[in-house]
Amino acid sequence: MKKNDIIVGAIFIALGIFIFARTITYPSLEKGQPGPGLFPNLLAILFIAFATVLILKSGRPLSQEEIEAEATLGPRRISNALFVIAIVAVYVLAVDYVGFLITSTVLLFLLMIKLRVSILKSALASFGMTLFINLLFSKILRVPLPFGILGW
Repeated sequence: MKKNDIIVGAIFIALGIFIFARTITYPSLEKGQPGPGLFPNLLAILFIAFATVLILKSGRPLSQEEIEAEATLGPRRISNALFVIAIVAVYVLAVDYVGFLITSTVLLFLLMIKLRVSILKSALASFGMTLFINLLFSKILRVPLPFGILGW
């Protein structure tokens, strides 16, 4: 049993409940259009769902390999964490100039390669997720994303 997972899961469930309780009364727009509460409510539901999964998975007994892997904080784990922070910083700095589509695809691809995902899976997943997010925000939610050098 992983006590840290239970604690983190409980924190995210509490955070999800708090967000949901605060945003449930946000108004919706006319003609049934989703209002300002849609995104925070979805986020709250995802917090609660994934935290519940984390807590349920923490109840299974650990193998000896997992116990040894958790006990050591090796240089690979530290470099992965620092790489994620660097990717987020580069994204924030580059997205307005380069554009959402290019920046997201390239940075997701690099992140997955760093985390040892195969090249084909990395390329397909980064391209697919970027297109999905672009479709969701640009077409469905009508939130403009930076075009950057594409200039559409």
